[in-house]
Amino acid sequence: MPAARKSADATRERVLRAAECCFTEHGYEGSSLRQITQQAKVNLAAVNYHFSSKRELWLEVMQRRIAPLNAERLRLLEAARARTPPGQPLSIEQLCEVVILPLAHAFDHAHGSSATAARMVGRAINVPPSLSKELSRRSLDQFWGIFRTALRETFPGSTPVEVDWKFYFLMSSMLGALAWQGRQAGLERQMKTENLEPMLRRLSVFIAGGLAQTVLPAENRARTKAKTKR
Repeated sequence: MPAARKSADATRERVLRAAECCFTEHGYEGSSLRQITQQAKVNLAAVNYHFSSKRELWLEVMQRRIAPLNAERLRLLEAARARTPPGQPLSIEQLCEVVILPLAHAFDHAHGSSATAARMVGRAINVPPSLSKELSRRSLDQFWGIFRTALRETFPGSTPVEVDWKFYFLMSSMLGALAWQGRQAGLERQMKTENLEPMLRRLSVFIAGGLAQTVLPAENRARTKAKTKR
């Protein structure tokens, strides 16, 4: 690799790491390019050259975390289907594990990361709507389409709107738990990176129980009446 290319790649990586730290600690709105360039020890021109804007830099930071996550989720989804008898849908517990448990490995020390990186992903719920929509378009829509099919198979009686609610509650609960890391008194030690998997398994069980009950009681009664009339 030419020396100039190697140097440019090293600079780009320093900017990404510094940006991830800043976005984790201060959020998107609270982070400035000045803070990021100072931490990365580069000038503003280097950031503009590689990313063009803070918006694109944030999207790149998020995409490089989410892309491996989604790849692992798809692998686990296919593996779960391979273990399931033909014609039988996956359980909601299996689906929750597919979405949530890969986080335990994506943010461990072996990947040069920490629990703060998981919290950075959790902070995605607080960015401007236009930014979160763009992140979804680039990184989540394809996975959501595949996972939505699996949800409908698991809940064959659910309407499309109910399936959308289930995915919404799953993702928002997961992101909220990540964003709250280290803020709950009494759980600081449990929320450290080395203990992230047990926490995520608890979260998976909690969400699975809730997703089985997302239909409102009034809607259930209406359905029961409709079936009785038939």
